[in-house]
Amino acid sequence: MRSGSAMLALAGSALLLAGCSPVALTGPTMPPADELTATATVLQRTADESPMLCAGAIAESLPPLCGGPVIAGWDWDAVDDEETENGVTWGEYDVVGTWDGTTFTLTRGPVPTPEPTGNPALPTPWPNAADAETMARATADYAEAMSAQLQDPDAAGTGIFGMGDAGGRLVVDVLHDDGAMQAEADALYGEDVVVIESALRPVGEER
Repeated sequence: MRSGSAMLALAGSALLLAGCSPVALTGPTMPPADELTATATVLQRTADESPMLCAGAIAESLPPLCGGPVIAGWDWDAVDDEETENGVTWGEYDVVGTWDGTTFTLTRGPVPTPEPTGNPALPTPWPNAADAETMARATADYAEAMSAQLQDPDAAGTGIFGMGDAGGRLVVDVLHDDGAMQAEADALYGEDVVVIESALRPVGEER
């Protein structure tokens, strides 16, 4: 199983931290109207719970452990390559659907994610690192936002799920950004300081 930004990332209704970090916990207030796609681990913990899209790190136990939003319209009988262990069923799939801020609804049949072939392409390095002081401020703000989100049960799995330094830029992993979160980051810290990585992306858009 993959983890981190290779999986999913999630964004819900806009919610600012009052009197705290200037960073919004989640993405745009209006849900996207168009179809979105992602490569994700889908996991169902029990027969009484709905299947979910795993967001963020996935514990590589057996069965795996993860958290994330509900995926509506899922039918294990309609897919292949799933695994079941101790009542937990999971698999990795390319999914297409719509996102309303809390639920991902399938609009097309999911397909198992193919195994990667060859060597992965190396990322293009940034020409220069961002200003260290600005990077530190952005990192503190997003860490504060992420921490507050973890304390909010309504925001679980629907906002920031990962962050880290990549070549002198702060990369923030979310489930969905329609551009609003990136625009906010650019306005707060300047361009090329924070890079918002959205796991859900428009169909046909290259990563």
